[in-house]
Amino acid sequence: MEKTNGSRLIKNSVLNLFNTFFNFVTGLIISIWVARQLGPNSYGVFTFLLWLTSAFSWIIGMGFIHAITKFIAEYSGKEKNAMLGPIVFFIMKIEITITLFVTAVLIFFRTEVADYFFSPTETFYFFLAFLGLLPGIVTAIFSATIEGIQKFEYFTYASLFITPLSFFSKVIVLWMGKGINGILIVMLIFSVVNSLFYYFVLKKEKIHFIHDGKVNKVLKGRIKNYNFSVLAIILCDKIIWDKSENFFLGRLCSAAEVGFYNLGFNIVQKFASILPTTFWRVLFPAMSNYSGAGNEDKMRRLYFVATRYLAFTAFPIGIGGAILSYQMLLYFYGHEYVGAQRVLQIMFLCSILTSLGPPGAAILYGYGKLSFIYKLGAIMAVVNIILDIILIRKYGAIGAAVCYAITTVVGSTIGTIYTCTVMKLKYPIVSIFKIFFSTVIMGIAMEIIILQNGEVFGFVLSIFTGGIIYLVCSLVLGTFEEEDYTLLESTKAALPHKAKKLVDLTVRFISQFKSNGKSKEEL
Repeated sequence: MEKTNGSRLIKNSVLNLFNTFFNFVTGLIISIWVARQLGPNSYGVFTFLLWLTSAFSWIIGMGFIHAITKFIAEYSGKEKNAMLGPIVFFIMKIEITITLFVTAVLIFFRTEVADYFFSPTETFYFFLAFLGLLPGIVTAIFSATIEGIQKFEYFTYASLFITPLSFFSKVIVLWMGKGINGILIVMLIFSVVNSLFYYFVLKKEKIHFIHDGKVNKVLKGRIKNYNFSVLAIILCDKIIWDKSENFFLGRLCSAAEVGFYNLGFNIVQKFASILPTTFWRVLFPAMSNYSGAGNEDKMRRLYFVATRYLAFTAFPIGIGGAILSYQMLLYFYGHEYVGAQRVLQIMFLCSILTSLGPPGAAILYGYGKLSFIYKLGAIMAVVNIILDIILIRKYGAIGAAVCYAITTVVGSTIGTIYTCTVMKLKYPIVSIFKIFFSTVIMGIAMEIIILQNGEVFGFVLSIFTGGIIYLVCSLVLGTFEEEDYTLLESTKAALPHKAKKLVDLTVRFISQFKSNGKSKEEL
């Protein structure tokens, strides 16, 4: 990869990290506000609606959304920019046709769907949710294209201008007492706004998709074959990774149990997915670009570094979140949500291992090695469904969390072993052991503080002390490597002037703990 492409990758990572963190903060605040305003039962209905529409969006997408990112990145890497617009238009025609048909069917049967899970009184909720499928698919197509050309600054613009407007709109409608109807209407409006924004972005980038005459039969065949391969994988992923337990919870348990499960899941996703989401959105097109350019050395090096950074955040978030789960629910969401404590603890603990998976997944997708993903996904999907049937009726939200934890942890572990073996990757075992040891010390200190003082003061002190201990242990153990300093220096190109000074101070501080010897792990 050329230096300019390396700078682009670092800039994309910084921008995407900012986008993810910004969305994390606004999303966390609005989730607290929504949960407190709706209560466990209505919150359960609302989160179920979001899950159901998301599930249909995945089904409608059929892998074409992944295909856009892959082939746009690949042809961009080959410098065949004239093909970008036709590829998008070819896929968009298929997606819009399918979406319109599915939306019409779902709206026609909206009462039956509402009655199957809850009661006919929720029919209008389902109607509003189903209306959002079309603008959601269009937005997904456009954003996947932007990811493919790796221009992540546009997502930053959306985060800075559109996200705050959406946030305040939701706050206002809840404050006015409009409930679920008001939130769904706001979401529908801003889904349209997002699609229009990304359309003008692509127009600015000179990606015109007014016809598909330049997409030859060979390329169409590649796209369709990739789509069919990814379709099976996506369906399995939907079962394993995206709260498929909601189907059984909605049918077999109360709306409050649905709310507890989704609250625990969503909190952990917000905390634990900041870096994994960032790396996936940056690494997948980057790996596709490497595949097109035939640069496997860069791929291996990037995998090693990305996995280390994911571990550095995943371990403390998982352990710290599990320890402070009761206090988080009590002080942020209210006493009526403390029933989600066990769910939250299970989710935080399993996130430690599942958060390390995106770099390996990005390699398998980027290099077209989909057969293993499908086979493993099919097996784990069957295991997940069996566990759902056995555990959810009796144990409700906790049973759903156990089902999710078992399938995702086992699947992630097997996938990592396979990827490292087939792609000849070096796993950062020594670094991860140092991170684990630092996290154990941090967790012990946090638990002692919480046992002595479980009130707000102890909660805040536990977070502050745990963070300090974790950083000190990491520095003393030499968790930071020579390449980390180089990457920190490289990020300055994507930062404003004042932030560059902060990077310089950080580098000077941690360099005081740098080992004189070489790292035991070859980077």
